[in-house]
Amino acid sequence: EYASLVSGASYYKFYDPSCGVAEGETMFWGSGNGDEEAAGSADYKVITTIDTNDKVHGNQSVVAQSQYAVVKFAAGNIFTGTFAGLVGTKGGMVNFGRPWTSRPTALKLYCKYSTGTITHINGAPEGVTLVKGETYDCAEIKFALGTWSPRTYGGDAQSPVQVNTTDESTFIDYNTDPSTIAYGNLILHHDGYELNGAEKVTAVTDTWVEYVIPLDYHTTTQYPTHIIISAASSRYGDYFSGCDTAKLWIDAVELVYE
Repeated sequence: EYASLVSGASYYKFYDPSCGVAEGETMFWGSGNGDEEAAGSADYKVITTIDTNDKVHGNQSVVAQSQYAVVKFAAGNIFTGTFAGLVGTKGGMVNFGRPWTSRPTALKLYCKYSTGTITHINGAPEGVTLVKGETYDCAEIKFALGTWSPRTYGGDAQSPVQVNTTDESTFIDYNTDPSTIAYGNLILHHDGYELNGAEKVTAVTDTWVEYVIPLDYHTTTQYPTHIIISAASSRYGDYFSGCDTAKLWIDAVELVYE
């Protein structure tokens, strides 16, 4: 709900120092746009912005939009953490996570997704086959709690998990990662969705729909140190593959406690 223009630029950062609301005055959410401290995809194309016309709550929603950004395909994204900088023209580095010590049971949010068949393929995870012009792009929202240390994961104290999109060894599987204590995810297709690895549910996704992503706790004896929420309009954006017209709108995000 709180956004302001990056100093000297025409794109947004997702906090507003002058908003008068404490939780909205400092950075919690980041995006591949970058901000005053780190150049991002906005050096080429703005991939995440606000939409004051299409929303379900408050004054605006966030829209993440995949695009071919001059030299590389870029997935629209928003996440808890900071954009750490570009890696030449080959990719970028993101520091994921924000300090968090409570244990929610789920993430509730509204999403709307518009997509098409994949237009750019640069890579894919092992075992995944993508066919240009045939395979539909999909969006993904990841939600994790963990005890990640920057010494091990390369980030910093606030955002401890660093992912370098040019180095697959930095990609994390939250289902098996030893420092992840709880995880859930939502995959949005053009004709349905998948929740926490269950079978795909056929459904309309190109209008506003409320989703609840339950957390699967790997252990109930630990409390987290950080929370990671990451949303991308193209699931395989880290591999620079996807549809260059995919758009993911997000609004009314809240944690659920029971």
